[in-house]
Order: sequence, then C-alpha cells, then structure tokens
Amino acid sequence: MIVVKDLTLDNIEDVFRICSRNRLNDPLQEEGICIKREWLLEMLEEIGPITKIGYYNEEPSAQVMFYPEKAVPYIPFPREMVLRIECIYNSNPEAQGKGIGSELIENLKRDARTGMDCLGGESPEFIVVNVFNTGEGISMEEFYLSKGFKRGKDELFYEIKGKYYPSIMIEYENRVEDKNKALIFYDRNCEYSYTFAKLKKETIMEIKPDLEVILIDVWKKPSEFASRGGNYLIINSVPIDTHIGNREEFVNEVQIALENNF
Repeated sequence: MIVVKDLTLDNIEDVFRICSRNRLNDPLQEEGICIKREWLLEMLEEIGPITKIGYYNEEPSAQVMFYPEKAVPYIPFPREMVLRIECIYNSNPEAQGKGIGSELIENLKRDARTGMDCLGGESPEFIVVNVFNTGEGISMEEFYLSKGFKRGKDELFYEIKGKYYPSIMIEYENRVEDKNKALIFYDRNCEYSYTFAKLKKETIMEIKPDLEVILIDVWKKPSEFASRGGNYLIINSVPIDTHIGNREEFVNEVQIALENNF
C-alpha cells in the first residue's frame, strides 16, 4: 500500500532514510545530512512543507522535493508564483515499479491546483523541473513527460493556472579573480552535493596540490554562485561539466582547465 505524507518535524528523518538509505553510517555523508537537516528545518519554519514522502507498506521509500522559485536565493531572476521541483527519488528496490513516484507527482499536482502552503495557500502559475538521471530506473525526462509535463527552455513544465515562460539565465564569462584557483559550490538541499564537493576537492588536490580550493555554500553566498552562471565547479576560470563520478573524464577536464590561459 502507498501512502503520501507532507514533511513535518515528526517524519523529517525519513527523508534521509530514503536519500541516504545505504550510506547512513558514512561519516562524510553524515556531514552532508547535518547540513541538509538544518536547511530543511529552516525551510519548514519559513515557508512550510517542501517535501512529500512516499511510504510503501509503511516503509519510507520515495520523496519529491519542491519549493517556490522565489525561495531560491541564487536564481538571479526568479519567476513569480512558479513552483520548482528539485528532485524525485525512490531508493527502495521493493517499491520500484509500484507507482509510488507517480503517486507523489499526482499528489503534488492536486495540491498545486487547490493551493500550497509554501505559496501562501495559492496555486502556482506552473511547475518546472530540471531533470537529471541517477542511473537508477527509467529516464527522468521520460517519467515527467508521461505525467503531462512538456519541454520548455532547458527545463520541463506543467501549467497549473498560467502560461509557461522561460527563465532568464546568466552565462559565465572568464573572470580574472577566478584564475589559479578552484571554486566548488555545493547545495544545502542535497546531502550528496556536499559529499561530491568534498570528493571534487580531494581529486583536484591530487592533481595540483598547491592550487587554492574554495568550497562555497550556494545558499549562504548566492551571489557568488549566480554570478558564475550556476556552475558548480570553476577551475582556473573554466567551468567543469563532467561529474566526479566519471573520474577519468573529470580528471582530464580538470587538467585541460589548469592549462587555460586567457
């Protein structure tokens, strides 16, 4: 049986039982969990529930995280009354293929039509999501398209009471102050973001031990992130796109960036 519940103080730990199911005792992951827990508590107090938790046979199995675009400090030109889905994730093998992800999205859409706490009881104009794949299950783009979402500009959207229009983005341009250093940005809304940031730092230091490496929390220093086009890693004024999970390509891209002269 599938049950969907909004995030509360009573079930907040279930978020981590889902997202970090197999890494709850990993010291580095625990650091990321502490950062995210603090952020979740702040958001819960300030704007209300921003996560729906899906239970399969009473076990926390999946979650969808969302919030108003206006609540994100590093989006340079946030759209009014637009709801952004950050992620949806089902980590329970026994619950995969059972429709729990579909139920989470349909539950969210129903709330969006009737009014949401995080939007002051109002309905959003539309919902947007930037899809990414975890390597588990079906393509996230296929999933959202099957739920009625449509392709927008670098995002998918689902209209509620208004017409979709794209966001305005800032492109990164080479900056002198970013030369001869690495800027690693991480997001408090995901424990893996901090974990990956630390792994990036370790790898970069192996390649060039004397390079200045700076970790930056995008929620605490949003302008630093926004002014760099939302790139999570800048090395020697070059944005790095390869995920740290693809170590060989990541190292190659870092080495090329370190040779950059502009």
